[in-house]
Amino acid sequence: MKKILFLGITLLLSITLAACGAGNDNNDNNNNAGNEPNTSENANDNNGNTKTDKDTNTNDNNTKTDGNNDVDLTSASLTMVDAISAFQEKFPDAKVSSIQLEEEKGELVYDIDGYDDSKEYSAEINQSGEIVAEEEEQKDANDRYEELVLADYITAEEALSTASEAPEADGITPRSWSLEFENDSPVYEVNFEDSGSEEVDVYIDAVSGEQLHVEVDD
Repeated sequence: MKKILFLGITLLLSITLAACGAGNDNNDNNNNAGNEPNTSENANDNNGNTKTDKDTNTNDNNTKTDGNNDVDLTSASLTMVDAISAFQEKFPDAKVSSIQLEEEKGELVYDIDGYDDSKEYSAEINQSGEIVAEEEEQKDANDRYEELVLADYITAEEALSTASEAPEADGITPRSWSLEFENDSPVYEVNFEDSGSEEVDVYIDAVSGEQLHVEVDD
């Protein structure tokens, strides 16, 4: 009788333990199953972030490309004379030694250099006639300074027109010009350049208005 009772108790304990084990397995499976959607959501979130970042970078690149618009000299609204007036208003005693019109950050800007008895000056002037940058320093005793006399020269517009007639510059956009002394003579240098084209520099005598020579950079 005791042996039968003992066997019965043992069998009952075995069944109970088996049931508990199955319950734990089910709970583990349920917990694992519950975690799987979170993993999927995280993956989706990561994918979404990656796409957003990629799209943002792509948009930034497109913006930079779109913002890189070509600017040519014909769009200048401020004349050389007005730019020099703004320069001399800032530096009343300065004599102009060189002047250049070129594109900077999508806008045409005049770069003007000048000097007086003790100092040399430089300024950048935008198309509104505002000085956006300036600098002054002591003159170098070893440097030679020569004053531009605009009344004796052809205008920048005339120099640009003559330079555009050079066969080497045909169909190419003018990008910048400068007026300064070369070998004791005032000379206009007009630069032509387009994407995929050769770079051409045409030199014009500022006094006679004649073309001096042409340089082509392959």
